[in-house]
Amino acid sequence: MPREKEGFRENLALLNERFPDRDMLRVVDVMAFTGMSRNTVVKKIRFNAATSRVSKADLARQISV
Repeated sequence: MPREKEGFRENLALLNERFPDRDMLRVVDVMAFTGMSRNTVVKKIRFNAATSRVSKADLARQISV
């Protein structure tokens, strides 16, 4: 079983605090959370191709060290 990345739980807690009413986040939500531009977010974060959204857990995993 793979280990969690360092900082995963902290990032997930921050995302849950910031977006308590949603499980899936849009590009604009990720932009607001990370402070990155739209182009950077689209290049760096893997979104679901069908919905253009990412789950909070997956985002926390992607932004962790």
